[in-house]
Amino acid sequence: MVGIKNNRRARYTKKVVQETVLDLLENKPINNITVTEVCKKADVNRTTFYRYYEDIYHCVDDIELDFLNSVDTPEKVEPTSALESLLTAFYNKKKLSNLVFVEGKTRILERMQNSMNQNGKNLDQYQSAYLMSGMQSIMKIWVKNGMKETPSELTQVIIKIVFADELQPLRKLVVNDSSECDKFV
Repeated sequence: MVGIKNNRRARYTKKVVQETVLDLLENKPINNITVTEVCKKADVNRTTFYRYYEDIYHCVDDIELDFLNSVDTPEKVEPTSALESLLTAFYNKKKLSNLVFVEGKTRILERMQNSMNQNGKNLDQYQSAYLMSGMQSIMKIWVKNGMKETPSELTQVIIKIVFADELQPLRKLVVNDSSECDKFV
């Protein structure tokens, strides 16, 4: 047997366990899923589960890491392309989207933020946090509503809302004097 962690049977077993966890996450929160339940549904022994994972959370982290590694977002890619690539990956793996946005996993979104910061968009931490929160909220609504828009359409929605000046008229709701607004720009 070639390395226990990488042989075909091991990869298959991990895949079955991960798919089972994703299936269970569709109906209940992660803190209500037990190893026993996963093992029974996946038809694997608890010993087998623990050979690969410490607990359910470790399994979910592994699922997220596999997904991150599957998304093709080179470091020097233009942010719009990176966003559409990420949305396409979510669109193609709807169960994983529920995990990220319903269970609040944020490693993927943090990677997106790091990518945005490395692409010469010298945003301060407040701007970066604001942009990421806005994009995350839009994606969360998209997932919750069943991903009716294509990744390309949603990318355009995000760009229009988050990066465009169309929200400028709303500044008057927050700041009374336009000269006061200029202090923050």
